[in-house]
Amino acid sequence: MGAGITFDDSLWPLLISRFRGSVSDADFEEYLVRGAAYLRRGELYVSVLDMGRLALPTAAQRQRQLEWMRDQKQALREQLIGCAFLLDSPIIRLTLSTIFHVVPLPSPYVAVSDLATGARWASVRLEEHGLIEASLRVQHHFGLTTSWDAQAP
Repeated sequence: MGAGITFDDSLWPLLISRFRGSVSDADFEEYLVRGAAYLRRGELYVSVLDMGRLALPTAAQRQRQLEWMRDQKQALREQLIGCAFLLDSPIIRLTLSTIFHVVPLPSPYVAVSDLATGARWASVRLEEHGLIEASLRVQHHFGLTTSWDAQAP
């Protein structure tokens, strides 16, 4: 798989976004456009962002992310019930921390080290918001046999 961003909404209301390599400005802009489209659905959802193979975003991309978060703040607050970030790079973790310091994410979020942990956390968020069937589909898809035990990942 080359550089870019892919979206998987096959388990909606779980959205999985995968970032790979050095993402072009055009691909990053498309990511923001698609993110806004998911928000326009007006439905509750939880997101897992797999940034395990992401190269450091450019300064322009970081600025666009800040602007987008400011523009979408209300919709994010109303529809995004949680976000799990799969991170293995201290630089990416620092970059996200800096962005969230400037524009806080208006929903709960967690940093995880693998997709299964992110999916487990997401399934709990779905369950907490009454989306039991969706939570069970996520658990089944990822082979999760127990509910989240409330311990930090």
